[in-house]
Amino acid sequence: MDRELQKSENGFGGIVGQDVPVQVLNHLLELGKLPGTLLFSGPGGVGKYAAAISLAKILHCSGEQKSACGCHSCNAIRVGTHPDVIVLSREKSISVDEMRELVTIAALRSSRNHERTIIIDNAENITVPAANAALKALEEPGDHVRFILVTDTPEALLPTVRSRSYRLRFSLVDYARMVEFARAIGDDPDESDAKGAIRFARGRPGTYLRFMHSENYRQAVNEVREWITGTVKSGGKPRIKDAIEWKGKFWAMAEKLTDAEQSMSIPRGGDTFDLKRSLESGGKFILAPSNWKTEHGSGSEKRWTQGRRAILLTRLLRRILYMELDERSVNAIGLLYDFMEKLRFNCSFDIALERLYYGLSGFKG
Repeated sequence: MDRELQKSENGFGGIVGQDVPVQVLNHLLELGKLPGTLLFSGPGGVGKYAAAISLAKILHCSGEQKSACGCHSCNAIRVGTHPDVIVLSREKSISVDEMRELVTIAALRSSRNHERTIIIDNAENITVPAANAALKALEEPGDHVRFILVTDTPEALLPTVRSRSYRLRFSLVDYARMVEFARAIGDDPDESDAKGAIRFARGRPGTYLRFMHSENYRQAVNEVREWITGTVKSGGKPRIKDAIEWKGKFWAMAEKLTDAEQSMSIPRGGDTFDLKRSLESGGKFILAPSNWKTEHGSGSEKRWTQGRRAILLTRLLRRILYMELDERSVNAIGLLYDFMEKLRFNCSFDIALERLYYGLSGFKG
């Protein structure tokens, strides 16, 4: 068996619960027919970004071990210093200037005669002008460069971008594999906190990591859980005074959750081997593959938009309500979906929140 085949068979050993996309990638690698532009889509926190980083390691690996490989190339990708692997991860819009610069880089051949790999995380944040600026490069990247787009919401990408990409769908991880993931990173899945984190994560290893290993995030989630449960089960007749207070509480909760997300030091982009090493080392084993003009803002530069914070909180509210699916929770989840749709179509935050409150608090016990 040659070394290239060993790469394809062993390189994704640390990606848990994504057998189908991993098998497809292995098959394409074995045949030597990996497309020039790949689109990794699926729910957040299931391992898409980690799989993209693992694929980059396979394509650029200079060692013999392809799972938790310790070669110079794989280590450089892990810490974000590999010259031929560009990783862009943004929590806000990806501008046309950034995309044009990436396209210019993609057109250049590596000085080491290797192909380049360009990973765009949160690809749904690519603006329409930026997407249009990159269409030609995505359609015909050439044999010297490969694009990997990673997104939770592929429908937010332009149809022309989706049509130029080979799409692989990642799915939620079943309970047994979540237990396997917890054990693989060094946690005890039989311990009560881990069991609670697995239940809360609902098939998302990334969410499990945040809830299990970030006290600030866990405290914020528990406070949000108490608040939304009280709202949904309150019954009674909603009043305007209560609506005003509830809307203020909504934004306070959104701010708390945003702060918890931004203050977390939970690593991203690592497979289970890298995650275990990072957690065991207390963060000394670096996992920081993002290397494209890393955002180091402060103050207002770090603040997410009002809509971003509202969506972040609404997704958490849905996840909490899914944990206890009685009739009121089902109805509340429907109202949260409606709220998110209103935000997508630029409905007034104030009006949308009022409608959400009256709907939630109007349920009778």
